[in-house]
Amino acid sequence: MRAFESAARHMSFTHAAQELCVTQAAISHQIKALEQYIDKPLFRRINRTVKLTKTGKYYAAQLHDAFDILHKATAEITMRSVDNVLSISTFDSIASAFLMPRLDNLHKTYPKLAIHVITSDRFCDFVRDDIDLEIRYGDGNWPQYHVTKLADEQIIPICSPTFLPKGTKIKTAADLLQFRIIHDIMKTDWQDWFSANGIKDADIQNGYTINHSHLVVQAAINGEGIALGRSLLIQDAIKQQALIKPFNVPIESEYAYYLVCPKDIADDEWVTIFRTWLEKEMAQ
Repeated sequence: MRAFESAARHMSFTHAAQELCVTQAAISHQIKALEQYIDKPLFRRINRTVKLTKTGKYYAAQLHDAFDILHKATAEITMRSVDNVLSISTFDSIASAFLMPRLDNLHKTYPKLAIHVITSDRFCDFVRDDIDLEIRYGDGNWPQYHVTKLADEQIIPICSPTFLPKGTKIKTAADLLQFRIIHDIMKTDWQDWFSANGIKDADIQNGYTINHSHLVVQAAINGEGIALGRSLLIQDAIKQQALIKPFNVPIESEYAYYLVCPKDIADDEWVTIFRTWLEKEMAQ
């Protein structure tokens, strides 16, 4: 198959032989053996030239893609075999709002550590996805893995400093109902927050509904309405005064943030270093 793919790519047995460091006769022998095996001709031999048959064209294209996948997989495995490389998976909201802004500090402290960040909207499969560590948002119930709790979470209303009309005073939770609100498709949304603040049947049908938490935060920063912010994901924007808390009454989330990894690598040197660094960042 390798002999045929090379000959088909070059349209030359001679060039294929040079690429694979064998004789032209060896290439010809291998291709004949392959044609006998599949019981179909792959080349039409015309004088001193060759042309692919219809079957040959199809097969060559498939083999080219297959060998390309093998090359990429081998390159990735080779790179991943380096001990100082960690692949970190997490939701894009956590990556963009918390992890990425802090990786420069990690690099300055541990310049030999290489980090690969992979974002996803689902929990990873560590083996299938070739992931070392995952920052998860959930209930922490993953007994098959090594789990480290990083931080609890609070849910609190947020908006742009320019969103509320000048002089507006928010004295009660009900005061927020007069403004446009932004919904996040997650476990804790406005109905839960209003219920926790004594308003059981709040009319919250107005506003926007967005399915990514970092886009919810960005919409609030842009002045599109009042959103519910998740404490870890809004802390930087609050410090930078891109967001304010118009009614500073949070509720506790039933979920928290965790660092998860396979048990067999939990005590590896770089895994331990990253975990310790991340715990300090979360504590701050």
